Amino acid sequence: MKFWVKLNLCIIVMIAVVLSCSRFIMVRQNFRASIENSANQNMNQHRLERYSLESNMINQIQLGEAVTSEKMVESIEALYSYLEENSGKVALYTEKQELIFCNFEPMKEIEIGKLLEEETDRYCVRKIQNQYYMLFSSCWTMNQETIYRINCYDITPIYEERNRQISEIMYADMIILVIASSFICIFSKLLTRPIEYLNKASKEISSGKFQERVNIKTTDEIGELADSFNKMAEEIEHKINSLKFAMQAKDDFVTGFSHEIKTPMTAIIGYADLLRLRKCDEQTTAKALNYIYSEAKRLEELSYKMLALMELTEYRIELERVQVKEVVEKIAKKIVLENMDLKIVVEEAFVKVDQSLLEVVIRNLVQNSQKAEPKDNCVWVKGELLENQTYRISVIDGGKGIPKEQISRVTENFYMVDKSRNRQNGGTGIGLSLCKKILELHQSELVIESEEGVGTKVSFELEVLENEE
Repeated sequence: MKFWVKLNLCIIVMIAVVLSCSRFIMVRQNFRASIENSANQNMNQHRLERYSLESNMINQIQLGEAVTSEKMVESIEALYSYLEENSGKVALYTEKQELIFCNFEPMKEIEIGKLLEEETDRYCVRKIQNQYYMLFSSCWTMNQETIYRINCYDITPIYEERNRQISEIMYADMIILVIASSFICIFSKLLTRPIEYLNKASKEISSGKFQERVNIKTTDEIGELADSFNKMAEEIEHKINSLKFAMQAKDDFVTGFSHEIKTPMTAIIGYADLLRLRKCDEQTTAKALNYIYSEAKRLEELSYKMLALMELTEYRIELERVQVKEVVEKIAKKIVLENMDLKIVVEEAFVKVDQSLLEVVIRNLVQNSQKAEPKDNCVWVKGELLENQTYRISVIDGGKGIPKEQISRVTENFYMVDKSRNRQNGGTGIGLSLCKKILELHQSELVIESEEGVGTKVSFELEVLENEE
């Protein structure tokens, strides 16, 4: 069952209960008031008739006449001949509950034993032949005999009025409930519509449409829920995209790694199998051994860089204050380039860096520049102090350059601009990816500027510290 339907039913039930209770109390109070008013009037009438009858009996006694049952009956008949026809009904009983007189035949059907035992001037209500009557009883003693007198008054109109009120109230309440139900249905539908939007959006998100959002502009709790829902959806979309990217990167990494291992392993196995099965001349043997050695070295380099990438995942960087010129010159002395010059132009400054990781970055950048085959057979390492209190280190070559559309991808794992040339030079496609990760640990980034056929400049910036006095 829909929430708005439940809300509608609950409100209607509450309205019906409140209306019923209030109307019941109102009708009940009116009915009680009518009964009490009628009781007071009938009580006065009962007393008046009793006093009239007693006066007649006393007058007869004073005149010396004997008071008999026949005399009492005559007095009652004379009294009621002057009263209205529907003023009341009367019955006389002896103390032994023997009927002396009754001018209302249905009264004989009433069990009056309990009524005669009650105190005088008390009344009760009895239903006789679908009519309601109010009965009053009283007694007096005459000639040493107790006479019980019962008056019966028709109060059916009071009960009919009560039933009429109940019927009209039920009819009116039904109309009120129908009208109220229509309005409640409309308003509950409007009030719960944002919840339907939220439900629809959640289903869309669960089906994979993570960009789905709800547009609910209210300041109540539902509006706050909608804002929270949108923030949650944005966070989920971000997490999902991050997971997709991570999975894609993992797949690319595994694919690239498998390919990089397969190529040298194929060459190694092939040439090793050739040397194992055939007796080759010296030139073929030397060529085969050279291929095995070069491909094994490439596998060795790949394994070192793979280990470096894996270690960086758990690496705790330890930054220290160093003189950058001294560190860069020390690193440059360790780098040996075949048939190529490494030129260092570095300004003095103190920076915050991890020396071992900085060496890895500069070494990889210099090796990449070497593989770019600079026209002047020269690779430059420059360091300059910038105005924004940062220090920029750049590795520059005049080599083949990188196509503009590939610059954004060169830091991906195993990505190589010219795969055949890089494999010949022992490239793995991990160097720049490793540099990027190291610089991220230094809160820095790799900036690549390159033009095809002109050369490449790769730079990064480090935090500068004040000189010690």
